[in-house]
Amino acid sequence: MTSFFVDLLDVFLNLVVALFTGSVVMLSEFFQGVADLTSAGFLVVGHKRAKKPADKLHPFGYGKEIYFWTLISAIVMMTLAATASFHAGFNRFLHPEKIDHIYLAYGALLIALTTNSYALSLSIRRLMQGKPLRQLHRTFLNSSSVATKNTFVLDLMGAMGAGSGLISLLLYQLTGDLRFDAIGAMLVGGTTAILALVLIIGVEGFLVGKRASAEVEEHIKKAALTIPQVKQILDLRTMQIGSEKLLVNMEVHMEDELTTDQLELLIDKIKAQVQTKVPSIQFVQVELETPE
Repeated sequence: MTSFFVDLLDVFLNLVVALFTGSVVMLSEFFQGVADLTSAGFLVVGHKRAKKPADKLHPFGYGKEIYFWTLISAIVMMTLAATASFHAGFNRFLHPEKIDHIYLAYGALLIALTTNSYALSLSIRRLMQGKPLRQLHRTFLNSSSVATKNTFVLDLMGAMGAGSGLISLLLYQLTGDLRFDAIGAMLVGGTTAILALVLIIGVEGFLVGKRASAEVEEHIKKAALTIPQVKQILDLRTMQIGSEKLLVNMEVHMEDELTTDQLELLIDKIKAQVQTKVPSIQFVQVELETPE
């Protein structure tokens, strides 16, 4: 929601300043703001729909809705913001024009840089959950919290766009070369396209049934093996079914000569133990097997 309101401010401010200054950098910032606002709106829809309770048609719930709406969000960023910004910048590069009231553009870009940086800090804090910042790349790739990952990309894109826009206008003013305004717009478009592609690649695995991380699966195995009667974990299969929602199927080898009642109690105990160790587990199935 923070990203949504930041994008709303960006759209209004950048449109007004683009009209006053004639800067194609500000126009590209407007395009990016519209795409970000649309994407953030899709995320709000996906976040709400993912919370719908399970029913007969969707026995494991609607958690994967967030993956679908994240994909739509990334496609909007790629097609709307990136294409429009690069196209506008390329046309201005071929036909440079003078910028009026450039200090209005500086002010708008500084506001955008500040607000997007603040929203980015919230996204990083939520994504990392206390982990050291040096693990940001690894955490981003492994996290199933795609809504947070999406807002992280949106906020990073906004901050980088405003930063590159400021640098471009400074070079424009210092050198007098009108083409720097166009180069800044193309940089905004190119950055948007790259970040949207990263998001599409990241969400594709979750849409088709990506497993949990190796670290999480190791926690699950260790939790099950704390039950003395569990001799071996023969197989473990996991699948992300939503942000921080995990489906687990495991085959275990138990001690011999246990009664049916004892086995049923032990299965319930295994389920409780792994869900305590890994709270994101929503559904867990334990099957009894013997080693081949």
